Amino acid sequence: MHTAPQTLSSRTATSISSIPPTFTMTEEVKDKPTSTDLGDEAAVNGAVADGNNAADAEAAADAAVEDTEGDVSPDQKVVAKFLVSNAAAGSVIGKAGSNIGEFQLQSSARIQLSRANEYFPGTSDRIMLISGSVGQVLTALHLVLAKMSSEKAVQETMLSRDGASQELRLLVPASLCGSIIGKGGATIRQFAEDSKAAIGLSPQDRMPPGVMDRTVRITGQDVEQLMRAVALILTKLAQNPNYSRFTSTSVSYGSYAPGGYPGASSSPSGGYGGARGGPPGGANSAGPGPEVFENGPQGEAVVAVPDRAVGAIIGKGGDVINQIKNVVGVRIRVSGRDEYIEGTKDRSVTITGPEEAVKIAEQLVRKKMETALSSSTER
Repeated sequence: MHTAPQTLSSRTATSISSIPPTFTMTEEVKDKPTSTDLGDEAAVNGAVADGNNAADAEAAADAAVEDTEGDVSPDQKVVAKFLVSNAAAGSVIGKAGSNIGEFQLQSSARIQLSRANEYFPGTSDRIMLISGSVGQVLTALHLVLAKMSSEKAVQETMLSRDGASQELRLLVPASLCGSIIGKGGATIRQFAEDSKAAIGLSPQDRMPPGVMDRTVRITGQDVEQLMRAVALILTKLAQNPNYSRFTSTSVSYGSYAPGGYPGASSSPSGGYGGARGGPPGGANSAGPGPEVFENGPQGEAVVAVPDRAVGAIIGKGGDVINQIKNVVGVRIRVSGRDEYIEGTKDRSVTITGPEEAVKIAEQLVRKKMETALSSSTER
């Protein structure tokens, strides 16, 4: 992303405030290749559901990163970790992972959440990790925030201490915090003035032993202010030459009771999410292919898809079917032309892989099919 230096207005700068100490957890997994069985490469309009929502999120992401200082490659991967309540985590995941899978398909970012019994030490909050390019991460964040704001019970968990503003808590490696603080706090005050959001860091001297991250509390009147502040922070962090060295993609600290401290993990794979998001399971790394289900029971599902909707499942050049496979970590085979399920004009879409991942993939395939059939009926 090519950007130009920004001239700040005379808006009142917000000073840095202190917040209670917290800390974070990290873990990496290896890439896992996926196979491709396309069967058909016809494209169908409307293959991606909720396109308008995705377009709105992309526009919001573009606005958030506009004129951020410095140069960051559009392909550079960034990682953003947030603290969220159990209610918010459930909203993001959705029934059988439907929401998290769709958000990842729309944004091309990865989204992962820690398990229900894995809290950020010292809190009763779970960790939500989003990774991808700055634009992808912000697009996913906008989709997530829109979903959370649509549910009153979840929205209330996002309120700041004054009960009138919205709040995000972002985890940042302590070794990189100097980049966003700046000399004498100049950089963070500039970010606060630019975004019109209040930005504060947890005190470094109150971090428990072994803790590598600090918490950045961002408080704003609306989503745009929060998004702008996150964009400024992520862009600045990504410019640090040591960024990749101190950034990891884990949400698993082990199992803690609320307010607990680090200990042995009862679920070493940890987390809910997958490569470029998706199913329940472990931590993510830069490449496609979650390893979160690979040791679980295997399963298979066969979906009967009317011939006219097969193109929507496959996508142009196989992009939709490949994206689902990479998101969930399954194998998908579409029967060939004129290879119909006996007694029907339906073709078979066979999904194989870890049982839980198969369930997620089946739901995504059915959603694509329903969207395509609805679009063809309207025409």
